[in-house]
Amino acid sequence: MKLGFGFYRHMLTPENFAFARQAGATHAVVHLVDYFHQGDGSGNARNDQPTGDLDGWGQAGDPDRLWNLNELLVIKSRLNEAGLVWEAIENFDPAHWFDVLLDGPRKARQLEGLKQMIRVVGEAGIPVIG
Repeated sequence: MKLGFGFYRHMLTPENFAFARQAGATHAVVHLVDYFHQGDGSGNARNDQPTGDLDGWGQAGDPDRLWNLNELLVIKSRLNEAGLVWEAIENFDPAHWFDVLLDGPRKARQLEGLKQMIRVVGEAGIPVIG
């Protein structure tokens, strides 16, 4: 069994990595979508969690910005330096596959993007996409 710790993108900090290691985690599950982060830097918990307001579960990302190898390798290196193994990415950004789910007009384009990101995740040596 592997003890993993989950991180949203804005949580990928040395302080959070140290906390995960202190808690006994050896592996990381990273969710590259930052649904909850409002970006004000206040540290206010209200900015990190769904609050029942009109934003609900937050906002999806940019449908035209796919994960790239360099981006993943930088994150992986930072995790490894902290003593963590990047075991999994938790889900794709809904912005990258909503028409795949809903059989919409961008389905074929989004499928190509998903395939590209899967190849990049494999190249980065991340074994699991949730």
